[in-house]
Amino acid sequence: MIAKMLGLVGAVAVLLLCFATSTSRSLVDWRAVQAIALESDDWGLAGFVPESESWQGLEKEVLEPGEFPAVYWHSTLEDSNMVDALVDVLAAHQGRDGVAVVFQPNYVMSSLEWIEATEQWVRHDLPSWPSHYPRPGLWRSVQNGTRLGVWHPEFHASLHYDPDVRIANAQSSDLAREVTTRGISLFPDSEGARELAPWRDIDDMAQELDVSLAIFAEAFGRPVTSVIAPDYTWHAEVEDLWQSRGLQVIQAKREQRNPKWISGKAGRLQKFVDRQWARLSHPGRIYLERNCRLEPVQAPDAMAVVAQCVADTRRAWRRGEPAIVETHRVNFSHTDPAVVQMGLEGLNSYLTKVCQGDMGPIFLADSEIAQLIRRGASWRFAGGKLVLRNETRGVKVVAIPADRLSAWGWESEQPRWFRLAAGETRILTVGNTF
Repeated sequence: MIAKMLGLVGAVAVLLLCFATSTSRSLVDWRAVQAIALESDDWGLAGFVPESESWQGLEKEVLEPGEFPAVYWHSTLEDSNMVDALVDVLAAHQGRDGVAVVFQPNYVMSSLEWIEATEQWVRHDLPSWPSHYPRPGLWRSVQNGTRLGVWHPEFHASLHYDPDVRIANAQSSDLAREVTTRGISLFPDSEGARELAPWRDIDDMAQELDVSLAIFAEAFGRPVTSVIAPDYTWHAEVEDLWQSRGLQVIQAKREQRNPKWISGKAGRLQKFVDRQWARLSHPGRIYLERNCRLEPVQAPDAMAVVAQCVADTRRAWRRGEPAIVETHRVNFSHTDPAVVQMGLEGLNSYLTKVCQGDMGPIFLADSEIAQLIRRGASWRFAGGKLVLRNETRGVKVVAIPADRLSAWGWESEQPRWFRLAAGETRILTVGNTF
C-alpha cells in the first residue's frame, strides 16, 4: 500500500513538473542555431497623431485617454522616409548564412475617419488611410523593403481598438470632438477600448478577422502566418478563433492580458496556469515568447537598452531559445526626427553587436521559427530569393505549396519538394528552373 501511494505521489510530482516546465517542443537545437527574430507592432496604425502640431492649443491630458509611455503622445503613422531609413539599416546587416536581416512589422489593417461635413465614419483599409495621414510613396517603400527581403509583414489588429467604444466616445465632449476632427486617434478611455476584450461578441470579432485576413492577403500577396493581439489583450475564445482560421503561431503569450483574470499574486498564478495549460492542451499551437526588449526611445539611456538586449539575446541562446526581440514602431516612426534617429541608431548598434564574433546569428521570421520547431526545416520567400533551411542532423524534405509558387512566378498545380542535407541552407533565386 505504501509503495503504491509513493508511486502515485511520484507520478503526480512528475505531472506537476511537466506542467510547470511545459514549452513548445522543438526539433532543432537553438543553442547551435543562434536565431534572432525582430517583431515590431503597430505598423499601418493611423495614430496617435498625424503631425507634430496636432496637439497645438489642446489640453491633451484632459482628454483622459488612459496610460501609455510619454513618447507615444507623438507617435504617428510611418511615412516613406521612415520606412526607407529603417530598410537601409536592415539591409546593411546580414546573418552568418549571408541572408539579410528580416524585420517583421505586425500590421493594423484598417482605420476609421470622422468626416465632419457629413457627420459620418468612413473606414479605410490598407493601403489607404484617413485624409489627415497623407503618406505619398509609403507603399512603394514597403514594397521595396519586401523586394529586398528585409520586410516581412504579419498580422496585429483590425483597428487596434473596439470600434463601438471609439464611436461612442469620440464625440463625448468638445475636446474629444476636436481631437477626432483633427485626425488624432486617441479618445476618452481609448487605452481601455481593447479590440479583443471579452465583452465583445465573438461573432463580431470573427467577421472582423475574416475581413482583415482578406485585406492582408490582398495587400501583401500571401496569407497571414503569425499573429499578435493588440495591447496584448485576448482570451481563450480568441485563440480558438485564430486556430479556426489556421493561425496557430501566436506571439507574446507570456505578455497576455485578460480582463477576466483576477489581480495581484493570485492573478499572476492564474496567468501562469492558463499559459501552461494552453501549451499542454493545444500542442498544435506555437507560442513564440519575446525574451529581448529593444525599446531605446522609451528609456533615458538608449545605449543601455541596446546593451541589455544584446545580453538578453545571448542569454536566450544559452537557454536553448531563439532570441525574439520586441521593438515597437514608435522607435522608428515619430513626429520628432530626433526620436526616429535614436531608434535607428539603437537598432543599428544592436545588429552590429550581435553580428560580431566568429559565430554570428541567423535572422528568421516567425513562420520560419515555427517550421523549424515543428519539422526541423523551413522555407521563406525573401524578396527575389527562396531561402531553404535544414537545422537538424539528418536529411529533411521541404515542400513549397503550389499556391505560393504561383504567387512568385512558378506555375505549378503541385507543391515543389526539396531535399536538404543535414545543416544545409540553400538559397535559390526566384525564376530559377528547378
